[in-house]
Amino acid sequence: MKKDLLIMGLFAVLFNLGGIALTIWGFMFYGESSKFVAGATSTKGKVIGFEKFDGPGTSMSEDIHYAIVLYKSHDNQEIRFRGPSKHGLVKLKHGQEVKVLYHKNKPKDARVDSFMGLWFIPTMLWLVGGGAILVPSFTMYRAWKSIRNQ
Repeated sequence: MKKDLLIMGLFAVLFNLGGIALTIWGFMFYGESSKFVAGATSTKGKVIGFEKFDGPGTSMSEDIHYAIVLYKSHDNQEIRFRGPSKHGLVKLKHGQEVKVLYHKNKPKDARVDSFMGLWFIPTMLWLVGGGAILVPSFTMYRAWKSIRNQ
């Protein structure tokens, strides 16, 4: 029984280390998004089309399309950029107005101001990382408690 607890403990440590890494990675993405938003200028843009993504992770059964967004910068320059991908969670439509965030010194580095575009990745990394820390820790605690009570 103690050998089983040792093996469970090793797996718990591995999951905890992975969870810590994911949580730290989430904080890095959060910091990047926060820094971008803090120094950004806001304006309105318009979805003018979609561009098919043919990179790794795509399959023949599922096409991924990125929104092409057009906006005017502070110096009246028209800028096009690739916005979030169009899938089940992001429902952008052709001609839809969106809020755009950009830096005046780098207007081509723009993002659509949305939860999915700015905060989804850090949130998911925190949830998965937290789960990878809490679930094995709780399981180890219960196993240790049951062995102690025998």
